[in-house]
Amino acid sequence: RRQRQVLALAQVLRTPAVTLLRRHRDGEEPLADSPLVEWWQLACAQEGRATPQAQHWLAPVRALPREAVDHPLPMAATRLPAQLSATQLDALRACPYRFFSRAVLRLDEPDELEAGLEKRDYGDWLHAVLHHFHHQGGQDAAALQAAAEAVTRAQAIDEADLLPWRASFETLAPAYITWWRARQAAGWRWVAGEEDRRRAIDGVPDLLLRGRIDRLDEGPGGQQQLLDYKTGSVVSLKKKTELPLEDTQLAFYAALMEADESSGSFVASYLALDDKDAPVEVPHPDVAKTSAALVAGLTSDWQRLRAGAALPALGEGAVCDTCEARGLCRRDHWGTA
Repeated sequence: RRQRQVLALAQVLRTPAVTLLRRHRDGEEPLADSPLVEWWQLACAQEGRATPQAQHWLAPVRALPREAVDHPLPMAATRLPAQLSATQLDALRACPYRFFSRAVLRLDEPDELEAGLEKRDYGDWLHAVLHHFHHQGGQDAAALQAAAEAVTRAQAIDEADLLPWRASFETLAPAYITWWRARQAAGWRWVAGEEDRRRAIDGVPDLLLRGRIDRLDEGPGGQQQLLDYKTGSVVSLKKKTELPLEDTQLAFYAALMEADESSGSFVASYLALDDKDAPVEVPHPDVAKTSAALVAGLTSDWQRLRAGAALPALGEGAVCDTCEARGLCRRDHWGTA
């Protein structure tokens, strides 16, 4: 990816006229020179060619009258996706316009090239380690460590990049084995993991729910438990499940499993793996009932959207604080009612 970035810059520099702009500060944080520009300057110096000197640039400024922007109300009756993920449905429930930007316009923030592994990368690695461990029938800490080494090699992860997260894993490993053995003693066994699922919805024949199940266990009396691995805090997970109808993810996965509301044999929980007391199960109470309500609500909403209902930008709650579509919906420029 870095090589492609270098090649892209080299191609841009072949055009007749190029202006490179840079900022020296991002708020109070000083910004270093671009490594790509430094590479270009070094390459030119090695060939005895001079590069243009940096010049202070002041953007022309002119006063414009303030004009408020109306709340956007896009419609997408003929452009709705044919498949829906838990993340997309969560966006639809949190703010329809966010769903519009993600699922209809298919806009995403570009991933930045980071020198080390982020917490999300650690989470993906940990998912793969636990799947490898259980798929191979592992029972002890040595097998879990062997799974970690195998996944690290398979994913070609630099041990130095993984080192900051290794401490968390080394703390988790013995606690996880203790938890797993107690679970087996209670009659539970691992059945499947990292499994892709699809489900059609009655009343919406042109829509498929899609997702990947982290893990499914079976227990005494034919019970089934869906487990979703998380590296977030237990407190935030408990807040999500305090209002079950607001917790999209586990209800969505239960829908993929077509959980039977009447049998009571299907349960679902988050499994926190990065807490000081990890692993910690955070159950979603009566998830089959919540899942049925989720599917019924989605069916009604999707039929309305197919009929031309708008996807408004709500501009409420904490969603706006981290929404990548805020500049697109012009949230900070709306007129006041």
